[in-house]
Amino acid sequence: MAQPQLGRFGDRRLASVGDSLLAAMQKQRTMCLHALAENRSQARQFHRFLDNEAVSTREMLVHAGRQTAERAAGRHVLAITDTSELNYATHTGRKRGFGSVGNGEDLGVLLHPVIAVDAEQGGLIGLVGAEVINRPESQGSLTATAKAEALKRRPADEKESRRWLAGAETAGAVLADAAMITMVEDREGDIYDQFARRPDNVHLLVRAARSRMLEDNDGLFERCAEWSAVTQHTIRVPAKHGKVQRAERTAVVAVRYGEVTVKRPRRADDDLPQTLSLRVVDVREVDPPADPDQRVHWCLLTTHAVGGTVEAMRIVAWYRLRWIIEQVFRTMKTDGVDVETSQITTPGSLLKLVTVALLAAIRVMQLVIGRDGSTGQELTDVADPIEVPALQAISTSLEGRTEKLKNPFDPASLAWYAWIAARLGGWSGYTSKGYKPPGPKTIARGLKRLDAMVQGWMLANRSAVVGLP
Repeated sequence: MAQPQLGRFGDRRLASVGDSLLAAMQKQRTMCLHALAENRSQARQFHRFLDNEAVSTREMLVHAGRQTAERAAGRHVLAITDTSELNYATHTGRKRGFGSVGNGEDLGVLLHPVIAVDAEQGGLIGLVGAEVINRPESQGSLTATAKAEALKRRPADEKESRRWLAGAETAGAVLADAAMITMVEDREGDIYDQFARRPDNVHLLVRAARSRMLEDNDGLFERCAEWSAVTQHTIRVPAKHGKVQRAERTAVVAVRYGEVTVKRPRRADDDLPQTLSLRVVDVREVDPPADPDQRVHWCLLTTHAVGGTVEAMRIVAWYRLRWIIEQVFRTMKTDGVDVETSQITTPGSLLKLVTVALLAAIRVMQLVIGRDGSTGQELTDVADPIEVPALQAISTSLEGRTEKLKNPFDPASLAWYAWIAARLGGWSGYTSKGYKPPGPKTIARGLKRLDAMVQGWMLANRSAVVGLP
């Protein structure tokens, strides 16, 4: 399958400009349209494309979803979703019509994508769908207390948290041909409505946000602590930045599992069932630090059956793959596209460009995750077969004299492609102790050079590419 296209938009010329914009985003990794464009004429084309009402984020997302659905057919797919804030506080004087994020004062939008990951191999398959949310300006002007009261009065389907339910519905529809679908979500997705109203073909795996009240009025976290641990594991706890900071460390965790019946919260809609039966896999640090914010505790609620230690550890492994979406966000913000630097002043155009940036970031992360061949993905997940001769020539030119500096992967694999991009991005090619594997920044740099080299090779060898004598 060729690199993802944006969509058709009912007009061949619009589709062509859209594909050029996506290709430029993947090459240049910038939100500046003038930097993306080859000349002033193309910059104007990009501006008009984003301002055109016929161009919609929905069309872009539907087109991307179709491509992902084709690759996901017959596989067990983890539909991983989360929300990221894109903050434009430094652009307050230039942007109009934007709502608030974070502290209720900074301008910005919310990005809530659903990505497909292979449950068995951990490879990033592609984008399932997304919501790019611009909060109403009136909501941004309310105090925190007023916002909370306004949210309480809203029906469930009108709340901003509806995006979590919508994500499950999108996954169920787009990935209908998958062998199995499991939504994987962090604590913000712990919503009673979602468990009660999930699509029939979608399982849930959600980290509990609170110690929910059980049928017998016991607390969820307290009940889990009473269960016997079935195994212990040493895990790496990654560093964390932001309001709560954490240095990287290792931790010994105990794993427990069981089944509970949770009660419907008082604020939930009355038409929802009064109780729900869920399975729980509880991962808790054995000798935790004194600071509660530093402790490891994952109380994982799921609709999957958990009948033994093997099933429990499988649930933990699936949840840990949630880090992939965090890496996509990081690639968008700091390691690749730098999406928060956009100078576009209108919400409609910015939301479209953010969607383009999301697709570009996912391509980078496909290569980062599949760089060692462990995901078993094919080259056609990221490149058009017509590019193979060019890629073979480029790969050969990058190889050294020793076996250690030759591309070790099957030319039909995504890992072979990732090796080329990494070498062009400045990676040494060595995999022995002391040499780090290529990360998102390296891959992004490499793709910028690789795409240009492939294009140049194909132009220089046009007769061979099109089959002319």
